[in-house]
Amino acid sequence: MNYQNPEKSYGRFGVRAFAASSAYPVVGALVFVRGRRSGGESYPVAVLETDESGKTPIIMLETPPKSLSLSPNTGGVPYALYDVEVSHKDFYTLVTRDVQIYPDTTSVLPVNMLPLPDTVGTEKYHSSDIIINSGKNIREL
Repeated sequence: MNYQNPEKSYGRFGVRAFAASSAYPVVGALVFVRGRRSGGESYPVAVLETDESGKTPIIMLETPPKSLSLSPNTGGVPYALYDVEVSHKDFYTLVTRDVQIYPDTTSVLPVNMLPLPDTVGTEKYHSSDIIINSGKNIREL
C-alpha cells in the first residue's frame, strides 16, 4: 500500500508465456501492459520481456483502494482493469483485455502462444493477425 496516499493500492502482475499449451517457454516475447482511463482511452504502463523460463518480472500496478474489496456495498469496483499484449516474431500476437488486478495480490496471466505456420518461400502472417482473449483466465497466487 502507498502510505503517502491511502486512496491508492497496488497489485503485483506477471506473465508466463508458453508455446501452444505445451511446456516450452517462449523466450524473448514482448509484453505490453496498458491501463485505461475512465473514458476508455488506453495509456502505456509497462513493457516487459519474457526470460528463458517464459516469465516476465513481477511488476506493481495501481489498483483501487483495498477498502473497496472489503466493503462490497460501497458501489466501487475493487479491481483495476488492464490490457495485455504479448508478441513474438514466431507467434501470433495475443491480446488479453480486461485483466483484473486486485490490491495486495499477485496475479500471473498464463499465455499460450500459437506458432505462425511454416512458410517456406513465402512471407509469414503479419502481426496484425491478433487473437483476443478475455481476462477471465488469470490465476491468483
